Amino acid sequence: MRRQAALFSAIALLGAGLDLLTKHLAFREGHEYSEVTVIDGFFSVGHTTNRGVVFGQFGEAPKLWLVVSIAAVPAIVAIFLAGKRPKGWIQTITLGMILAGTIGNMVDRIAFGAVRDFIKFYYRTPAGLEKAWPLFNLADSFICVGVFLLSIEMMFFEEKKAAPRPAAEAPAVAPAPPPPAGP
Repeated sequence: MRRQAALFSAIALLGAGLDLLTKHLAFREGHEYSEVTVIDGFFSVGHTTNRGVVFGQFGEAPKLWLVVSIAAVPAIVAIFLAGKRPKGWIQTITLGMILAGTIGNMVDRIAFGAVRDFIKFYYRTPAGLEKAWPLFNLADSFICVGVFLLSIEMMFFEEKKAAPRPAAEAPAVAPAPPPPAGP
């Protein structure tokens, strides 16, 4: 359990640090809503803040999201520590990623009253129109990827670890006898 706790903590701290560093670098120059093209028609670095949550929704309640962010940190740690048996490596890594993203966005909400978003990707529709994906940051990526992988792990692999298998299972149907030797 100590190795997993060390990995969980390292991922959370390094991920949050990387998120905050990239936000600092992206926002040290440029004004809000400005944009620098990195790969034309595919990727740019923008500057915007988000007082709400997913894609800027519910921005009229920034204090609520600050409280939710602050409460989420000990909740994620409690989830990691819950249970008598050690977490699997996938759970350890994904919960560390989720905590990293939560801490990164929480620090932004405390320091700036909003989350700083700067990563902007473009894509083409089947009709050939260029569209932009809403701006996001590394913390958002850590949370989304962590939740996705944790969900997959829990849906498809958790039951197999939890259910003890009997030592020897009898076949449901007796095997058919071999066919008789040919003429």
